[in-house]
Amino acid sequence: MKTTTLGFPNTYQSLIKQTVERFWRGAAGEEEVRRAFAEVEEYNRRAQKNLDLVPAGDIDLYDRLLSTAVRFSLAPSRFGAPEETARSLSTYLSIPRGAEGKPASPMVKWFNTNYHVVQPEIERDPKWQKEAALPDLSDSRAKLALIGPWTLLSYAINKTPRPMPELFALLGAEYRAFIASLPAHTIVQLEEPSFLTRGIPDGYGDFLKGLERAVHLHVYFGAVNDLADRLFAFPVAGIGLDFVDGPENLSLLAKFPKDKALVAGVVNGRNVWPISARTKELLGTIRASVPDERLYISPSCSLLHVPLSAKGEAFPFSFAEEKIAELASLKSGNAEFAPFTPHPAALPEERFERARKTFWVSPIAYPTTTIGSFPQTAEIRKARKDLREGAVSEAEYETFIKERTKECVERQEKLGLDILVHGEFERNDMVQYFAENFSGFTPIKGPVQSYGTRHVRPPVITGDVDRPRAFTVPWTTYAQSCTKKPVKGMLTGPVTIVQWSFPREDMEKEAQYYMVARALAKEVKDLVAGGAIHIQIDEPALREGLPLDAKRQAHYLRHAVNAFRLTFASVPDETIIHSHMCFSEFGDILDAIRDMGTDVLSIEDSKAKGKVAASIRASGFPASLGLGVFDVHSPRLPEVEEMLAIPSSLDMDPRRVWINPDCGLKTRGEEAWTQLERMMEAVRILRERFARSFSAGDGSALGGKSP
Repeated sequence: MKTTTLGFPNTYQSLIKQTVERFWRGAAGEEEVRRAFAEVEEYNRRAQKNLDLVPAGDIDLYDRLLSTAVRFSLAPSRFGAPEETARSLSTYLSIPRGAEGKPASPMVKWFNTNYHVVQPEIERDPKWQKEAALPDLSDSRAKLALIGPWTLLSYAINKTPRPMPELFALLGAEYRAFIASLPAHTIVQLEEPSFLTRGIPDGYGDFLKGLERAVHLHVYFGAVNDLADRLFAFPVAGIGLDFVDGPENLSLLAKFPKDKALVAGVVNGRNVWPISARTKELLGTIRASVPDERLYISPSCSLLHVPLSAKGEAFPFSFAEEKIAELASLKSGNAEFAPFTPHPAALPEERFERARKTFWVSPIAYPTTTIGSFPQTAEIRKARKDLREGAVSEAEYETFIKERTKECVERQEKLGLDILVHGEFERNDMVQYFAENFSGFTPIKGPVQSYGTRHVRPPVITGDVDRPRAFTVPWTTYAQSCTKKPVKGMLTGPVTIVQWSFPREDMEKEAQYYMVARALAKEVKDLVAGGAIHIQIDEPALREGLPLDAKRQAHYLRHAVNAFRLTFASVPDETIIHSHMCFSEFGDILDAIRDMGTDVLSIEDSKAKGKVAASIRASGFPASLGLGVFDVHSPRLPEVEEMLAIPSSLDMDPRRVWINPDCGLKTRGEEAWTQLERMMEAVRILRERFARSFSAGDGSALGGKSP
């Protein structure tokens, strides 16, 4: 039995994150960025030195889907010629951020994870770019981690007249040429998780026949039972299966081909719990069917979804380095297995919903707000660090945050925004902050890459969740005391809190949604008691949590949406419920979106140019929509004409069309205020157009204090 992984985190000492961000600020050059990347690669090689197969090419400066797209010329021409994009770091790193006159490429979730990828844009025929960097493959134990052509195409936006089968044939030829250039000993880890979502395309077997290197074909994030006959017949040296997210794969062991290696994902690559009695049983079942000489054991997927090392953590979690040690212990037979006791919980049959069955509509055309957070400056981050280290007192910190909050409210008022927010300066993260104020969570120190240079620290659900005391209410109440305009209470929804945490493995996820929802319902109740009229409960992870297995989707959606409604089921009729969703393919969950019961749903639509709003509107969505009219993940200043295009294209009552950024402004700097100024100029033009035909309201019924 041998060991391998599918990938490792790129988060060592946050070197890549920090150096790339310095590069964007003009404080580091390309050579410094390349050195930082090489240092992380070397650290990862050392950490995995005892594996029998070590992945190379499994990390990137931004994301692997983007680098794979660039390697095969699937990057937008607005950033330059394919050769330039492959050669120049400056050009490459402008694709996800955008530049003046060059909007950033769209970003979406990587399957059902909280990892985001930049979508390839196909504007020309694929062509292998020989200038693209290649990892060191000189070690005979090295394998090249390569996203497969079908998964690459499945995530791409096709702007050419060529149909998908033609593009696949062309791209496959370029893959063959690239793979033929690799050292002869190289094993190619070809990753095709899109087989689970898009099936296997015609001609895939012919594509594989033309490859001149040994291939391990990996399908992770689910079971391959419906694909097994075709998959097992492919001419490859090995097949990688996920036995954690796809336990049904166990039923395929009896017919697994005897001429292929099995790369068995038996260690959970998406959670941080140590191997347990379940792992022992799982591995025993696999070894009873597949002999050790044809068996590799590995994590279920890339370890980019977990932190690097659990050293210094408050609990004996298993992060990436610990999982490497677990693989070694499984191989040697010296593994220590934690006990595992399931805790089944009955899911509610009751449908939770509020008493009011109609949806509130703004009395004014094109009402405005923001999604919640405002820029977290270096000064704010330092204040939070000083509080942690005891350099300032709680009272001093609170005074500082109140000053920033009051300033933020005043600037929003000056801009003319209709519904204000407090800015969330006291919050380190939209999930971590809640975990630190709930019982039943254990915060962690190690970062996880969410996208590009954005790192998060997902907490771990380690017990039963409750809310001991109100913690958002004082900040909302204080912000409201600074203005006569309404201030939204800001909460993260139960599905997103669970999805963006490391959940318990002994309890069904849906049960954990309800557990968190009941805790949040207490905070909602206290916000209402504190005078909040508008309350926003964000659920950006609702689509992300959708199982890849279609047979499980109805169960998930029923309970995920029901848990969301539970958080506000008891509010009075006058309470106005908002929610926010982003970076997802919403077409699969339109019925669930209609069933959420929100008065206002704000969406990320700037990169989709209004297509998301149009699809939700066409589905019969009965409430109001907030259009994300500019991209907050780019410092680029959008043109007013761009922001006018989305609402102007939507056939909808302007009083049900909200104008807002496409996400929170936490990651932006001072340019966020200029972006908002331009947004408000667009709103002025929209309202003037509307006023020519209808009499606009004065906004006095928006829910704030009377002037």
